[in-house]
Amino acid sequence: MTTAEARTYATAKLDPELEKYATHKALSDISATLFYHQQQKTVMRGTVKRDPEVVKLDLDADPAKATIKDCADSSEYDEVDAETGKVIKKKTSGDRRHVMKAQAFRNEAGAWRFTSHTIERDEKC
Repeated sequence: MTTAEARTYATAKLDPELEKYATHKALSDISATLFYHQQQKTVMRGTVKRDPEVVKLDLDADPAKATIKDCADSSEYDEVDAETGKVIKKKTSGDRRHVMKAQAFRNEAGAWRFTSHTIERDEKC
């Protein structure tokens, strides 16, 4: 999902693969961020380093569910003007390593889909 999300923000267009991995709040949050970039005429460049870990797994639930905690390091990920490629000055300073928490479920076809994907800006990793 994060790869399709990154392609979405890099192009300011919804990546067709995204709906394979994200649904509910996860998809709507990504769509809202995409809308922001489209309105601002910006895209994202660079990479987010990740270190995901499944912290809870319930395979007996129907559907099976998982909770994922990730450390997202966006220190090499910048918002840029889509036309000029110029980096947009950050509105905040400080550490760009944040905890991300996600919920996922396994659908009837056996594929995992994210239902939420939240940056915990107050939690550093």
